[in-house]
Amino acid sequence: MGFCVSEVYCKPINALVMPTNALRILIVDDDIDLLMLMERKLQQNGYLVESAASLAEAEYVASIFKPNLVLLDINVAGEDGRQLCWKIKHAPSTKDTKVVLMSGTHYPLNRILLFGADEFIAKPYPPEFIQQKIVSLLVPENAVPQLVPVNGTN
Repeated sequence: MGFCVSEVYCKPINALVMPTNALRILIVDDDIDLLMLMERKLQQNGYLVESAASLAEAEYVASIFKPNLVLLDINVAGEDGRQLCWKIKHAPSTKDTKVVLMSGTHYPLNRILLFGADEFIAKPYPPEFIQQKIVSLLVPENAVPQLVPVNGTN
């Protein structure tokens, strides 16, 4: 089982092999280079990541992958990502999924939030900014950060 975000970029969906406690992020953007860059960066930070380059692919992947958070471009291949945001936030099975809308075009914030988005990020942005947004949305304030040994040392 897998999907293709373009004719040259296909990969399996990791939904059946992921740890149950890992945070899952779905990235939806029609810029394949950006998808691959963001996917790599987020995986390096310990997230399970899937990506889609169209809204139809995103709906399919989301139904299997069950993301905790969706990073969703507003304009995906000429379609309005806010419509997918609305579906995610109003479906009983996904209403608790966090959605961050992204765009390189200026949109009034109040109109974006009408679709149920939890956050909005204007493009371009530094990768560290995305990481901060993810942590603020997915990590409880009272959570104690876990220290991971580096190079086998404690």
